Amino acid sequence: MFKNWWEDLKRIPYLDAQWAAVWVMIYISFLLMDIVLPGWPPTNLIKYVGIFLCVVYAYTKHHNDIMLTMALLLTFLADTILVWTNWLITGVCIFSLAQFMHFLRLSRAKVKYIFARATIVILAFSVTIICGLKPIYAIGSIYAITLISNLCLSTVRYHERRNDFRARCAFYGFVAFLCCDCCVALRFFALDDILPLNILPIVNFLVWFFYYPSQVLIANSSTMPEIHKTAKSLRK
Repeated sequence: MFKNWWEDLKRIPYLDAQWAAVWVMIYISFLLMDIVLPGWPPTNLIKYVGIFLCVVYAYTKHHNDIMLTMALLLTFLADTILVWTNWLITGVCIFSLAQFMHFLRLSRAKVKYIFARATIVILAFSVTIICGLKPIYAIGSIYAITLISNLCLSTVRYHERRNDFRARCAFYGFVAFLCCDCCVALRFFALDDILPLNILPIVNFLVWFFYYPSQVLIANSSTMPEIHKTAKSLRK
């Protein structure tokens, strides 16, 4: 596994290496700030810019993969809402839509996958409403199902294409995404007095520890053929 990553790193073009340097600088910067000055407002701006740059990278590097760009753009919009407003339900709904875009591109819009997912989502939403849970739990359950579906699809793709760098990025990206959202759930439960509040400093740090790498990896997980390779094959 690590040998494959090392071979990929040696083949990274100069421009992508520059992007990688930017990602590392942003990641280290806000992690250090979160340790030294937790809750410092400029840290949120650095994180915000980092997520936006993932959208820019996906569009410039894989602009033939419209669904990837749209999914990352919706993620950025959801982050904008959750970071700068108190519209929690709206933000989670947009996050769910972003996950659905990832689901469509990973499943290649196969009808059986979409039907199965829609059935599970409807059942989960119905159960949460019947049980009298808060709306955020119902929406959160839909989001969780979609995220887990994407992790399953990326796992299948990873095992089918072990030598594909982008397939590995998708798999590890959604693993990191799931770890991030587990921390988000713990934070929500703590704020809702279900879990002790003293876990907040740790989970607040871990949320972005996992979240930013997940977006960087997913930005490199296009399922579309690389444009330069397609053009080269056409010339032949």
